[in-house]
Amino acid sequence: MTEENEVTALVALISYWMKSSPFSFPKKIDSALVKSILPVFITDYHREFPDELIDAENVALSPTLQAILLYRLARHLHLAKSESDALRYSRLGRFLSGIEIYHSAEIGKGLQLVHGLGTVIGSRCTIGDNATIYQGVTLGDRKGGRPIIGNNVVIFAGSMVLGELTVGADVTVGANSVCMVDIPMGATAIGSPAKIIKSDIDA
Repeated sequence: MTEENEVTALVALISYWMKSSPFSFPKKIDSALVKSILPVFITDYHREFPDELIDAENVALSPTLQAILLYRLARHLHLAKSESDALRYSRLGRFLSGIEIYHSAEIGKGLQLVHGLGTVIGSRCTIGDNATIYQGVTLGDRKGGRPIIGNNVVIFAGSMVLGELTVGADVTVGANSVCMVDIPMGATAIGSPAKIIKSDIDA
């Protein structure tokens, strides 16, 4: 399948979602918009389907990929100052997948959502490349601050990362943890409140 065919298939799929949703979209999906986000979306897609070209059927059967694809579109529109359209695609992603990713969040390439249901990535959060985030995770506001999360971070189910804090690269956050302070690079943090049980600094 060529890139042009990938774009055409994704446009058809997104158009179907738009028509089937309770939201009103003022215009059709633009194939140029889909093409513009394809280079980063394929890195997300390959986390779930390595070394495969994008297959729209795989996306249609994967709520996590639906959420990511619609976030990528919404994010592109947000950066282009098309806020009302960005909001529509964000809400469509939540409606279809049960996963909420705000379009003002900045997320690097290679995002993988595992199961995903109930996960919320709040407004203005920052996440690096190759993040792996499980179901029921909340990343968001505390006292007006939002987290900055490094590359190659794994956040297990039910965890919360809240407020103005930094999570370093290669960190693992254990299930049901509540993180409200900085976590150094390479650390493993668990518990509520989260405590560091392993750190590269101690090695």
